[in-house]
Amino acid sequence: MTIALLGLALILVVMTLNIIKYENHLSNGKTVLLALAPVDPRGFMQGDYMALSYALEGDFLAALRAKKLQEYLGSFKNSENLQPAFHPYQPSQGYVIVKIDGNNVGHFVRLADSNSREELTKSELPIYYRIRNGSVQLATNAFFFQEGHAEAFEAAEYGLFRVNDKGEPLLTEMVDGDFTVIVGDISEKDKASQ
Repeated sequence: MTIALLGLALILVVMTLNIIKYENHLSNGKTVLLALAPVDPRGFMQGDYMALSYALEGDFLAALRAKKLQEYLGSFKNSENLQPAFHPYQPSQGYVIVKIDGNNVGHFVRLADSNSREELTKSELPIYYRIRNGSVQLATNAFFFQEGHAEAFEAAEYGLFRVNDKGEPLLTEMVDGDFTVIVGDISEKDKASQ
């Protein structure tokens, strides 16, 4: 009985610390908007969530390919040893440096291996990325919303993120083209079915 209570207490402590960590992230993180990239409209709304892709991913992927290719080619002193085994999406991690404009929209600048604040200008922000299983994970790839509110989020053009000191982005809201946070609203069709 005592072991079970200690286990329960430990679980509650860990959960509370995790909640505090995320609350701190939300309250102290720097705000950045990432433009959404067009996605397949049939796959955009998936029930009670929307699939997300970001406009800066194209620039990011091109820079990542160039960086990895340069590293790969640099590892061969003699072109006779060159092998056609270049894979830009090997497991790795780093930072995408974005420049924040007047509307808080982040635009791709460069890649970095660390989030060293000394190398950043005042308007730049590092966003952590990682590559696992051949897939780039820059920020979340889905936004969940309350059932019946899909129509309101169709106007989304930006994801609003809070980025902590480690460069970890946390999606908090969806924003429209006028830079207004979208508040979910039940559609007339869904109201009628209730």
